[in-house]
Amino acid sequence: MEKEPEAEHLKEEKVVASGKQAQVLVQDELAVEDLGGNDTKVLSLLNEEGSNYSFKGIMRKLNMHQQSLSRALHRLEEMGLVERSPAGYRLSKVGGTAAITAIELPKGRQYIQLLQTYIPVDIKSAKIVRSLIGKWFGNLRWIGLIESGTGFTLQWASHDGTFQINLRMVADYVVIETNAASEKEKVQAMVGSYAIYEQITKILQDRLAPANSYALRRPVENN
Repeated sequence: MEKEPEAEHLKEEKVVASGKQAQVLVQDELAVEDLGGNDTKVLSLLNEEGSNYSFKGIMRKLNMHQQSLSRALHRLEEMGLVERSPAGYRLSKVGGTAAITAIELPKGRQYIQLLQTYIPVDIKSAKIVRSLIGKWFGNLRWIGLIESGTGFTLQWASHDGTFQINLRMVADYVVIETNAASEKEKVQAMVGSYAIYEQITKILQDRLAPANSYALRRPVENN
């Protein structure tokens, strides 16, 4: 016995195919009334183009209980608004175009720049990003990734959620920033930023390793 659709935004239409009648569920235009409070919070967070957030990242960003978030994501996935990606959760094509009046998230602290550096090696940004996705650095926990037409923004939060660190990659430049406020938080943020930067330098060293090893193996020419 088939279950009746539970969501109110689904309606039934009858179509004729090959002389037979078939039932088709058609999704009406979505509205806030169709969604719960936690649903709209999640959609608001993921609404920025290119956003990918891990489950824990969404929890930390929205300060939402694990079970509440799990239920919200389950509903949104069933409705086809949210999908999983290698980097976490993101809006689906349906979610990105649905007529949803999302709530505004409260504004957080201002960010200050911790580190800016130029990458002198010819290496694709995507390779660096892949090496950092999902990694923890000391007390920094992975949150998520935002990909835009100009570059990438990777995000981490402290284990207690008091401050956040962003790594922005635009062209050949890397910028690390934080919204840490207290002196203690700023020191922790600085330590974390150098740990992230160390990971990037390892990738650059690996990129140069073949050339360096060749130089060491090359026989010395006799005069």
